[in-house]
Amino acid sequence: MFTDGMMSNLLRHIEQQDKSIAFRYKRGGIYQPMTYGELGQKLALLSGWLSAQGLRKGDRAAILSENSLQWALADLSIISLGAISVAIYPTLTQRDVHYILENSESSIIFVQNAEQFEKVKTYPKFIEQINACVIMNDPGVRGEHIFQMEDLFKGEAALDEWKQRIGSIKAEDPLCIIYTSGTTGPPKGAVLTHGNIAFVNSAIKQMIGDISPIQENLSFLPLSHALERIAGLFFSMNFGKTVAFAESLNTIVEDMKTIRPTHAVAVPRVFEKIYERVTTQVNKQGGLKKKIFWRSVAVGKKMSRVLSQGKTPGLLLRLRYGLAYKLVFSKLNEAVGGNLKYFISGGAPLAKSIAEFFHAAGILVLEGWGATELSAPATWNCPSAYKFGSVGKALPGVEIRVAEDGELLVRGPNVFREYWKREEATREAKDADGWYHTGDIGFIDSEGWVYITDRKKELIINAAGKNISPANIENVMKSSPYISNIMVYGDRRKYITALVNLEKENVLSYLKEKGIEPGNQPISELPEVKKLIEKEIERLNGDLARFEQVKKFEVVPEDFSVENDMLTPTMKLKRRNIIARYQQLIDSLYEGELYITE
Repeated sequence: MFTDGMMSNLLRHIEQQDKSIAFRYKRGGIYQPMTYGELGQKLALLSGWLSAQGLRKGDRAAILSENSLQWALADLSIISLGAISVAIYPTLTQRDVHYILENSESSIIFVQNAEQFEKVKTYPKFIEQINACVIMNDPGVRGEHIFQMEDLFKGEAALDEWKQRIGSIKAEDPLCIIYTSGTTGPPKGAVLTHGNIAFVNSAIKQMIGDISPIQENLSFLPLSHALERIAGLFFSMNFGKTVAFAESLNTIVEDMKTIRPTHAVAVPRVFEKIYERVTTQVNKQGGLKKKIFWRSVAVGKKMSRVLSQGKTPGLLLRLRYGLAYKLVFSKLNEAVGGNLKYFISGGAPLAKSIAEFFHAAGILVLEGWGATELSAPATWNCPSAYKFGSVGKALPGVEIRVAEDGELLVRGPNVFREYWKREEATREAKDADGWYHTGDIGFIDSEGWVYITDRKKELIINAAGKNISPANIENVMKSSPYISNIMVYGDRRKYITALVNLEKENVLSYLKEKGIEPGNQPISELPEVKKLIEKEIERLNGDLARFEQVKKFEVVPEDFSVENDMLTPTMKLKRRNIIARYQQLIDSLYEGELYITE
């Protein structure tokens, strides 16, 4: 038996702390608990049904759904059989869903509702290959080979058989296939093993030290995302903690106040949105309130610097911070439940200024870095040692080095086994010595702190030969309350240009203040809006080197999104797709300029 594995540890919690709460989930708008004992019964019943359908060790079963209790139950049931769980983002198109089903050869699929079932029922091998479709949360979907998940929890659980199946799992056995969203080409299925997950759980615990204060995670990112699943669900189940599922992305604030979580996983855009909302509201109020707010932030940043250096703040600073907390920061802390030890941030770069703002307010945001292929994290800022602007230090047991071209390479027990049925792609990503080539450009300082500066294939080399990080410029520009997203351009060009998405709610509020009625005209076409964004870009250009500054821009009417194939499901820009869509517009920003060809 793989005694250090997540499933063996979960079984131990089910047997030894059966009355402890494993999950909280909403039913009828009210949070309900599920104990570890109840979880064991449900997993035994569901895995028994899967086994009766012919699912065996090494077989694949897919999940197509938004984050939910049912997602976690399906996932853990598949894994407990020694079968391989295949996560499918609910935002993926029908074409990509079909590709993943074909590539993974999944024989069973769990589907959230009728909307997601529409993507599955048109799969050409729906009956031939997919011999059972389980509907998780929509009693209206019925038919041949279709089963309602609630019905599968009836009957007597064969606990002994279920425990035996868990006992047969080995460290080298595949646990899941997570398809990387990728910015080009079809998704690749990264195979993670039980040993990969066990190592990451152990390494993170070692970095935290005492995990007893870390009791309850509020889960709201997609569980198909490696970070949420591994740092949230798997970590919690491995150590006998509680996972509460947010009702939806729209109810996060309400759910945080109810659950009062000790930790949560988020992506930078969540923090950017909160920052924009808070600062926009304060600046609107103006006067004394605005002055008190920004003075409090200044005091908070002083406190942040002292704490992040591991020093003890003096009496005067403690008194001033206590007042700032009472007047300003307490409200923000109450909004996240008042019990938060830290947020985990990953999936994209977090602006240093945003992390510093939250820490000034008494909320610690710990940024990490990695990839699906690295079982989520390779580095992490931990609660006892963090440096804003850095993505942390390597996990214990993980090696990181910088290649000659600046690319960061990673080797260790967290590195994925392979891309499913993609041998050539596996060899390209992982060399003969076991180093995973991340595609990220960065450096490691003398103390071991890791910094990411850009993506290898996304670096802009301008007409003067300077290497420019588009991600750095984009992060600076997105700090504007009026810019929701932005893509900068300038490869082999004399200057940087940008395509801008508006933060529509804030822009509309600005127009209302100015007494401007948009009428039927799209706000992206209003000269007042163009002028507003121009002023914002001019202001933020001051934080950039001259050669990085955005010289020209256009506001595009269509937001970059997963649905229009301009964002990946993890909210990364699909630059090639955006450029292809707006090539003519981009070229117009360089009219009269000679284009440098290779």
